[in-house]
Amino acid sequence: MRAALWALGLGILLFTVRAVPTGGPSDLRLAYRHAPCDGVVLVRHEGEWGHVCNQEGMLNEAPVVCRQLGCGRAVGAPKYVPLPGEVVRPWLHNVSCRGDESSLRGCSLGAWARSQCPYVWVVVALCSNGTFREVRLVKGRSPCAGLPEIRNVNGVGRLCGLHQEEAAVFCRELGCGLALQAPRRDGGVARKHMTCRGNEQTIRNCRLSNKFRSGCDFRRDAQVICSGHTEARLAGGDHPCAGRLEVRRGLTWGSVCDADLDLATAHVVCRELQCGVAVSTPGRAHFGRGSGLMWTEAFRCVGNESLLFHCPRGPGHQCGHGQDAGLRCSEFQLVNGSSACEGRVELQVQGAWAPLCAAHWDLADATVLCHQLNCGNAVAIHPGGHFGDGDSTIWPDVFHCVGTESYLWDCLSTLGAPACVPGNAATALCSGGSLRAWDREGGREWTGLCWEGPSSPLYSQGPSRWHLAGALRLRDGQSRCDGRVEVSLAGVWGRVLDDACDLRGAAVVCRQLQCGGPERAYEAPAPRRGAVPLGLSRARCLATETRLTQCNVSASPLVSAGASRDAGVVCSGSRRVRLAAGPGRCAGRVEVLQGGAWGTVCDDGRDLRDAHVVCRQLGCGHALSAPGAAHFGAGAGRIWMDELGCEGHESALWRCPSGGWGRNDCGHKEDAGVFCSGSVALRLRGGAGRCAGWLDVFYNGTWGAVCSNALKDTSLSIICTQLGCGEQGWLENRPTHTSLGTSWVDNIQCRRLQNSTLWQCPSAPWHPRSCARGEEVWITCAVGLSEISTQDSGEALNCSSTDSCPEEGALRVRGGEDRCSGRVELWHAGSWGTVCDDSWDLADAEVVCRQLGCGWAVGALAGAAFGPGSGPVWLDEVGCRGREASLWGCPAEPWGRGDCGHKEGGVRCSGDRGSLTLPPASGSGTLGNLPSEGVYEDVGAVPMGEEDEGPRVSRALVLGEEYDDTGEPEEGDADEGAPRTPRTVLDLAQVLCQDPQYSQLPCPDAPTKPAVTTPP
Repeated sequence: MRAALWALGLGILLFTVRAVPTGGPSDLRLAYRHAPCDGVVLVRHEGEWGHVCNQEGMLNEAPVVCRQLGCGRAVGAPKYVPLPGEVVRPWLHNVSCRGDESSLRGCSLGAWARSQCPYVWVVVALCSNGTFREVRLVKGRSPCAGLPEIRNVNGVGRLCGLHQEEAAVFCRELGCGLALQAPRRDGGVARKHMTCRGNEQTIRNCRLSNKFRSGCDFRRDAQVICSGHTEARLAGGDHPCAGRLEVRRGLTWGSVCDADLDLATAHVVCRELQCGVAVSTPGRAHFGRGSGLMWTEAFRCVGNESLLFHCPRGPGHQCGHGQDAGLRCSEFQLVNGSSACEGRVELQVQGAWAPLCAAHWDLADATVLCHQLNCGNAVAIHPGGHFGDGDSTIWPDVFHCVGTESYLWDCLSTLGAPACVPGNAATALCSGGSLRAWDREGGREWTGLCWEGPSSPLYSQGPSRWHLAGALRLRDGQSRCDGRVEVSLAGVWGRVLDDACDLRGAAVVCRQLQCGGPERAYEAPAPRRGAVPLGLSRARCLATETRLTQCNVSASPLVSAGASRDAGVVCSGSRRVRLAAGPGRCAGRVEVLQGGAWGTVCDDGRDLRDAHVVCRQLGCGHALSAPGAAHFGAGAGRIWMDELGCEGHESALWRCPSGGWGRNDCGHKEDAGVFCSGSVALRLRGGAGRCAGWLDVFYNGTWGAVCSNALKDTSLSIICTQLGCGEQGWLENRPTHTSLGTSWVDNIQCRRLQNSTLWQCPSAPWHPRSCARGEEVWITCAVGLSEISTQDSGEALNCSSTDSCPEEGALRVRGGEDRCSGRVELWHAGSWGTVCDDSWDLADAEVVCRQLGCGWAVGALAGAAFGPGSGPVWLDEVGCRGREASLWGCPAEPWGRGDCGHKEGGVRCSGDRGSLTLPPASGSGTLGNLPSEGVYEDVGAVPMGEEDEGPRVSRALVLGEEYDDTGEPEEGDADEGAPRTPRTVLDLAQVLCQDPQYSQLPCPDAPTKPAVTTPP
């Protein structure tokens, strides 16, 4: 009874007789509650107390009881089925009131008798002066959707196991219309804890049965969705905060006419989606045509509303999907500069703006931000604090962008980052904030991307010579300094065509973009996705110009369509290094981008000093090992570097002595690899299944505990989602932690980002003793719907009132030999569909394997290798970079808009969730005792280019004998004449094979020596 009454605001039962409330009659009271204005109705007759036996509860009688006791008005009268022994015997039978009586004595009282009550319930009265406060739906996208709760003065009670009738009462009480979806649609209705007929005016008038209270599993409950529910989403964009505006009303999604989206409404949508502020509202189906309904009712937001739900509405326009509204939002802004395109970098954190730390901020990061803000290209970054520090604490986020990402969150890695030095706020100056052009004929100035008038930004000095003020960017390349040239005119990015592109033009482009000198000019393929308008049809340069628009250029079509090719440029600033085919961005095969092509590095003469340079260059800490002999699989293409001789302090790998670009005597079987201290992984250990246990993180080559301090619901949800264990998690108290001797991180404070992972969460800095024993965290996660769905491909489900449907965007594989291989399928718009194999490669497969919790990609198979699917082909021309947290975060054609038949893409991943996934580490004495729980590797996996072979697990992990992992080597520590560090080879497979948990490994027939020393 205690738990049941608590759920309705009745709190903890008192099993003692309570005093009569002051001013109340001596023959009436509300019992079993700390407060006198809630509880079971008891009456006294002939000196004895008894409860009231009524067939229809107390709907008319409760107001009289509350009035008689001086407790205000009645707010509920539930029937309550107690446990045996919880109440005294009945006294008063069949009370009947009109509701306006001053006391029960004025009602028809029926019979006073000690006879057995024929009904299983007793009557309860809840009064307004009691503990009840409100009913509400929480964790939904509007007040008319979410999980049902009742709030009282003592806390909040979740209601579990509600069905359609109960949901109908909840929606009615909230003024939200009809119930379209209930938490449950299962059997066993006769055994419900709360039972409503569906016509009650409040959930507090429904029947409660305490005998069915225990055992209710909150994790099985879906949200209540009422017909008054309204939420927004952005679809078809290149990142989660840009796309076609779609609004859901009840359970139905529809598009919005571009004429009905004003700036105030756009800001509200961005705020609701936690996407910051509106940047632009492109119309005319800029993000592709939608399908389904077009809403003819428009929102009339003021602009300060927290949700679209709260905005007034009025008649809107009638249009087709050719006028679908689009919206670009940004959680970042530039402030305190001369325009919106220069200033201090700030990001929105939990509704407030905070400056970003400049410690790891560079021009590539600024390039992504400028593109994201529609501000052209990055021109410069000033020293930290140049535009002031603001009033908020500087946020410590760390970005590792290469400049080609469409969204800053795509390259975020913050966990364990140190606090920022005060006054060191990041800055950016974008080309859209610094350009000026003058329209001589119209007499109007054009500033950045904003026009003061409708004229063109071109002025003429003759029939074929034009000058333009236009920002540049390079697209579809491997870095911000190589790719197809685009120019921004009047705020619209356009192609640059030239059938005679040469190094002189390339020199101007590289100079304008601050990308060094030109290395190559080439004819680039046309844009891969969507229609990009013409920008310039010709550019003839002398190589002395500082901007492309100072060259002899034309914006008029000079040749027939298709006769001229896009101009492509490779600048010297495009050189990059990456670690490919490993478990994350901080471990893998060393690859270098040179001249626009990726190639590998030979292991001849390499040691930890070379590896230190790679790790530092990538922002991955220091090197733990430098395995050779194609430890991460053989690469493809050129072998760019051989005979490296780094001292360990160089700023880039190509600053080290070597045999010269492309000069080597190696094959790809000698490709070099690196393990950096920043290689991270996540696991749950010690539980009965893979989704419960002690939370461990892998860092600096060892597993360590995660501390529980400051860990909230958002962080738990992100962790469980990342591990493929559902979207909810709970902390549990466990008496004894099986200590690993290390606790790596504390004070994790995640915020809800798009495609969030733990690595994006701020925390205390990495430290091997982050918390005391007893503060380690045990987490139990719910299992995600995408794992347990058994629906066949293409089978549509009616999700209007059931919790059995997968969540939008859920992922699975079918037709393979296990749960980590098969044809890739996605849940969208109520049915399972497939992914076309056009452009399908290992980078796409890497994202799928990570999302499934299946390690890394071994193969990306095309041509319906696992059999053709059925139903819609949802995605085509998928173009993942390999680091996205989910497949729906990758660029692709709009949903269902491809030109592909059932020749689907498939994947083979390195391991089942329940099988062994080797951590990206070496040298730890704990490796031989690792349990076989699922391990989620670093989300920052690097695309693997044209390779078609997956990584091979080598049994030789290479360690530096003399390496001290307590800190980074100091600059200048290495003596020039010092001998190269010897290398030690450990047979990790031999160590693991000694543990019976790993009997599935292909173990050697005979034991091998644990270590041998090889020449440097």
